[in-house]
Amino acid sequence: MSIKPLIVDWKGLLKMGHPFSRTHTSRKMAATITTTRKLRDGSVEKRVIPNPDPFPKCAKLGTHVNCPIVWEVSRVLAYYESHGLKVREDWYAS
Repeated sequence: MSIKPLIVDWKGLLKMGHPFSRTHTSRKMAATITTTRKLRDGSVEKRVIPNPDPFPKCAKLGTHVNCPIVWEVSRVLAYYESHGLKVREDWYAS
């Protein structure tokens, strides 16, 4: 019998079948999105809008710079379910 963990680190996300890179995941966690639009006169307009669909926020296990970041499994699974992403069944097995 396997017990499902409450938190998951980056390697655990990959075992779950996480489809995004580290960089894209951090972009999806951001509170705002910067969009650019080219105007007719050739100038560029930048707008900052709130992120309509953020990935769950991560947390650090300690205060040290190299402490791993972790996510709550329940929030990650809810995000995957709302987006139709498949999760591997054996991701929590040792």
